Amino acid sequence: MPKYSIVASDLDGTLLNNSSEISFENIKAIDALNKLGVYFVPSTGRSFSEIPAQLRENDAVRFYICSNGAMVFDKLKGPRILNCISNGVGCEILDLLTSFESEINIRHNGHIIADSKIKSLQHYKRLNVVDTHIDCICKYSKRVDDFNKYAYKADNIEVFTVFFRNYADKMYCKKQLEQNTELRVVEGFEYNLEIMSTKAGKGNALLALADMLKIQRSKTIGIGDSGNDITSIEAAGLGLAVSNATDSLKAVADDIICSNEEHIVAYVLENFVKPK
Repeated sequence: MPKYSIVASDLDGTLLNNSSEISFENIKAIDALNKLGVYFVPSTGRSFSEIPAQLRENDAVRFYICSNGAMVFDKLKGPRILNCISNGVGCEILDLLTSFESEINIRHNGHIIADSKIKSLQHYKRLNVVDTHIDCICKYSKRVDDFNKYAYKADNIEVFTVFFRNYADKMYCKKQLEQNTELRVVEGFEYNLEIMSTKAGKGNALLALADMLKIQRSKTIGIGDSGNDITSIEAAGLGLAVSNATDSLKAVADDIICSNEEHIVAYVLENFVKPK
C-alpha cells in the first residue's frame, strides 16, 4: 500500500513549469498515482474554470482545491466543501468597494466573474490591474451584463479581487475590511486587495477533504512554492517545497524537492509515495 493517500499540489511555480505548462512526465505520474489509489489534488488560487484543461478534463483527477481553499470542487458531484463569503457580508464589501474608483471581480461558482461592458485594455491599465489578472479576465472570465447586480445577489463568493486607482483608497478599504473578523485581506500587488473568508486557505481545505474521505492527516502531502501554500505545507502530514520556492516556504517545509522544471509529481511518486 502507498504511504500517502492525497497529494495536493500548487499549480503556478510548482506543477506548472516556467512556460505555464504541465509536462508529459507529470501527467503520466498523476495517472500512476490514481492507479495506486492516491488522490492527486490540484491546489490553487485559481477558480475551477482557470485550471488548465489537462487537469480539468483528466479522468485521473476528481477533486480540486480552488480559490485558495474557498472551495473544494468535486468533478463528479459538484462543489463539496465551501469556505466562502456569505451574501450578507459580500454586500457589505461591495458597499465599501464601489465607493471608490476600482476594478472589482469575484470568483463565484467556479468562475471569475467580470463585467461584459468593460473590454478596454486602457480601462484596466488606468485602474492598475496587473497583466496576469488581465490575462485571466480575457481568457477565463464569465462575462455578465450587470456586474453589480450579479455580485449583490451572489452567495458563497469565493474571493473578491479588487484593483484601485489610488493607493490611499486601497489602504483605507484594507483597514475597514480588516475590522471584520470573518474576512482575511491580502495584498497581492501594490494596488490590489484579495478578500476571502477566514475559513478559506489551502490548509483548511486539504484537512476538510481528508476528513470527508476518511483519510488521516498523516497520509497527506502538500507541495508548493510561495506564501499562499504555507497553510497547506503546515497542515499536510508531509510538507514539500520545490527548490524554486520562497525562503519563507522552505523554512516551514519538511523537505525540499526538485524545481517546477523537473516534473515534481514524478519526483514525489518515486521518492515518497510508491511502496518500497
